[in-house]
Amino acid sequence: MKEGEFIRFYRDRNCLRNIKEAKEKIDLFWTVVLKALTEDGKVSLKDWGVFEKKEVSPRKIMTPRMEKERVTKAGEKIKFRTGTGLKTLVNGDDTDE
Repeated sequence: MKEGEFIRFYRDRNCLRNIKEAKEKIDLFWTVVLKALTEDGKVSLKDWGVFEKKEVSPRKIMTPRMEKERVTKAGEKIKFRTGTGLKTLVNGDDTDE
């Protein structure tokens, strides 16, 4: 599912008036998550998963086309670990049926 399809799906699922309103709500969620990550470094959503900010150290890489070794820059990246609630929902192992 591409971004536009997801936004339309979200709009229809939540009975919103237009695509712009749906996109604003989705963007607001990601803005809050990213802001919380910059402040705390970790966002935990109960039974869904954990967003974590991880440090990435510089490493050597080889570009076959240039045949040279380079060193990448150090930085940060965001990792997501799924929780048990999301895993069971995706796998269909729900026992409520």
